[in-house]
Amino acid sequence: MIICKNCHNRFQGNYCNRCGQKSTVKRIHRGFIFNDLQLGLFNIDSGLFFTIRELFTRPGYAIKDYIVGKRVRYFMPVSMLILLSTIYSFLYHYLEIDLFFQSTNKFGDDEKYMQLVQSLDGNYVYYILMSLHIFSFSSWLLFRKKGFNFSEHFVLNSYAASQRLIFHTITLSILYVVPEEPQIRQLITRIQLIVDISLIVWCYFQFFNLKIIPLLVRTALSLLLSYIILTISIAIFYYVI
Repeated sequence: MIICKNCHNRFQGNYCNRCGQKSTVKRIHRGFIFNDLQLGLFNIDSGLFFTIRELFTRPGYAIKDYIVGKRVRYFMPVSMLILLSTIYSFLYHYLEIDLFFQSTNKFGDDEKYMQLVQSLDGNYVYYILMSLHIFSFSSWLLFRKKGFNFSEHFVLNSYAASQRLIFHTITLSILYVVPEEPQIRQLITRIQLIVDISLIVWCYFQFFNLKIIPLLVRTALSLLLSYIILTISIAIFYYVI
């Protein structure tokens, strides 16, 4: 008899007769990520709204459930991130919201800087995937004693980024209706940053099951390392390319 990792039902065969999950659930690795991309994007209805609900009620616990094998009800992580990034990018351009309003006014005569802004603006999905590798490396490095491999950290940060993207998409609608005044938009972007950090801490707190002080220290160091690597990468693009 086989015990289902998703619903704990005892069954025989290749699939659980109660929930439909496969009898063999392998640990997440690099090949799993590519399989995610091949299957998830063509099954949009497969657990998307359930996954969104879980990410805003019990994010860290839900992601850990997925990693340890309870996957049948969840939308696949990287596919979800790409789908939400595409929706966000479409709305961003359709609503014509300038998130770089301060910097473009200040550095509008800098041709290289404007090229960088346009590159980030027009390739948002690629930027998200690139930064996801950096966030995953940082969290893996700072939380490596918890025993999760890089690909599992990639899944963790994919879901966490999806959670923040949903919030950012909601923020776009707020930016669309508020007056285009720098002070108001600056306040909204600062609130957005605070909420982003809070969501990350909430997710990591549930996922890693650490005491609050060690968690805050490691999370802060992870975000700082990610920021440094991203800054260096953007600087290389700015000064070299």
